[in-house]
Amino acid sequence: MKKMFLLLILLIGVQQIAFAACEKDRFGVVYCGRGACAKDLTGNVFCSKYQFGQAFLKENGTVVCGKGQCVESVKFQDYYCSVVEAGGANRDRLGEPKCYGGCEKASELMCEREEGR
Repeated sequence: MKKMFLLLILLIGVQQIAFAACEKDRFGVVYCGRGACAKDLTGNVFCSKYQFGQAFLKENGTVVCGKGQCVESVKFQDYYCSVVEAGGANRDRLGEPKCYGGCEKASELMCEREEGR
């Protein structure tokens, strides 16, 4: 029983490490987040605040993030993400975003910029 418990704790720790992201900015400083990271046009790194969240560089040079998976809307030319942390997202046959639990627009407010330690 103890071996099973230790294995479970190890697997949970490995999952958290596997999905956290870190990236270097233009000066070589490492920034990390709970989710994926992306660089803006000036080389600053921004990461999703949410585990399994995504980050994208928009055409205007800014980075936006979401709680879960995100897709680009063909119609609105923006990123839409699952409102559920780690929720899935995809486009339907008409190109409209469909997300687990519903969709919300990705935003800069869902990003974080924390220097790695």
